Order: sequence, then structure tokens, then C-alpha cells
Amino acid sequence: MIVATLMVTAGLHAQTLDEALDAPARAHVVNEYARRLSGQHVDAVRAKAAADDIRQRLARGEYDQQTTARALAVRVTRDVAAIAPDKHTYLEYVPYDMSDPQQRPQPVVQSADNFGLRKFETLGENIGYLHITRFAPLDRASMDAAARFMAQAADCAALIIDLRDAGGDGQDMAALLSSYLLVDKRSYIFADKQIHLHDQIDRDGKVVAEYWTSAEVAGRRFGGVKPLYLLVGERTSAAAEGFAYDLQQYVKRAVVVGSSTAGDARVGGKQRVSRHLQTSMAVTRHSNVITRANWEGGGVQPDVAAAPDQALNVALALAQAALKPKK
Repeated sequence: MIVATLMVTAGLHAQTLDEALDAPARAHVVNEYARRLSGQHVDAVRAKAAADDIRQRLARGEYDQQTTARALAVRVTRDVAAIAPDKHTYLEYVPYDMSDPQQRPQPVVQSADNFGLRKFETLGENIGYLHITRFAPLDRASMDAAARFMAQAADCAALIIDLRDAGGDGQDMAALLSSYLLVDKRSYIFADKQIHLHDQIDRDGKVVAEYWTSAEVAGRRFGGVKPLYLLVGERTSAAAEGFAYDLQQYVKRAVVVGSSTAGDARVGGKQRVSRHLQTSMAVTRHSNVITRANWEGGGVQPDVAAAPDQALNVALALAQAALKPKK
């Protein structure tokens, strides 16, 4: 009896991991995703083309064989990506019932990895090395962690920041860390305490968010003069790319070393469309205040090319050369 009960329970649990979709349910999902693409996606032209395409495929019966949420998500995502490819635009299958709050996973404990601020060490000749694995959301705890993390580098003669494994959506964190590394160099007479780094812009060109350095920060700054090197690679994405791009563009504050980054310069939004499906799409794009451009698709390009496993050695050699007394 106990075994039978366990089998029934296991079977019920397995059923909740996917969602059966009949023809009306599939039509609802596809048409609703098409509507949201047409009305919200940052690239209005491509999004409309993708929306029209999946509507036509639905009408032709091309989704008739996708009778579960998981299968429909795979097929629709593939079709949309063929026309409007970016890392935020897809139909997402979620392995729990989003309508049931008790099934939702617990939020990630942001402090578990020190907010992505992984490691500081001195590599010799007073050259600091900071390893960042993600840019976390900004709150009091993460601000305090950033102050402690950056203070370790304040007295270094040069600094290398490793972003090769870094991602995350914490653009506010990226702006805060930039505050420890920048000073206003635009005028010999007037210096602003805050520097405008970039904006997020919607499909109509409207600025929906601005990102600036902070006038006051806790702890000591590394400053905006000493040599600074950023290590990047194909796993560098999202807010980490923005951090590298902004510092690279602002009067060449940083030397970027490594290989092209992931090419993700957009921000996405998600909305539930069924119990196990949610629509995802890019709703804004990064716009650097100097270039009025970004790195979408092509990635942030390094100033000094290096294989990922050699980038640190290359940056270290550059720092050592920069610190040698001038003859």
C-alpha cells in the first residue's frame, strides 16, 4: 500500500513538470507571444516580422504536434530566433506551476558568493587582481561588500579586474564599481562629481533608465589615473560587458584584454502566459553616452587580443611595463 501511494504521488508530481496544451491553448500562447513581441520588443521591425511568422505557422498547423508546454517552447523559440535573435527573446518553459506560489523556488541568497565579488590578491610589484564572477543587484549589503572589495585595491600601483566569467543584470553595481575607478577628465577647470555612463533606451528611443557613477562612495577609491586592465572573454556577458565597454570608452580609462565578449547589450522582461510558460523578450538596449552605441551581437572588442587562458599573463606584462620608470 505504501509503495502504491508513493507511485501515485510520484506520478502526480511528474505530471506537474509539464503542461498539456490542446489546440485552443496553443493558439492562446502563440497569439499572446506574438502580440507582446509586436508591442514591446526593442527592435520593432524584426519583432513584428517574427510575430507575423509564428502566427502564420500556427494557422498552417505547424504547431499541431507540439502538445506540451516544453515542446512548444522549443519550437516557437527556434522560429522566433531565426528572425529576431537575441539572448533575451524566447518562449520559456518553467518546470513548476507558476500559478502556485508554493511551487516557486526560493530566491537566491545574494550574499552566498559575496555578491559575485570573488577574490582579491596582489600579483607582485604591487599589482592588484580582482576577480568578479557576477554583477549582483545593489542594496546596502552589496554596497558594503563592494566597498570592502574595492578598498583592497586602493593602494595598488596598477589593477587587473578579471571579468572572464562575469555576467549578471546588476547595472547599478557596475556603476558603483566604476565610481571607484573614474574621475572626470573632461575639463581642466570644472570636474563633475558624477559621470554619466550609459542609458537604457526602449523601442521608441526613450530613455527609461540612466546610470551614473556615485558622487560619494564608502571606503577608498583606486582612482582614475593609475593603470587599469580588464580581462574579458566569450563568457563575459550582460552587466559585465557594460562595465567593460563604459570604462573602455570613457577617455580609454581601461585597457581591455582578451577576446570578444558574449554580445548581450539588451535587457529582457518576462510575463507568464500559461502555468508552465512565460514569454521573454528584449525590451531595452544599452546606449553609451559617448558612442551612443553598444556591443549587441558583436561583443565588446578587446584593445589587446589574447587567448582566454593567456589574458591574465598578457595584462600582467602590460601592467609591469606601464610601471617601469620612464628613461
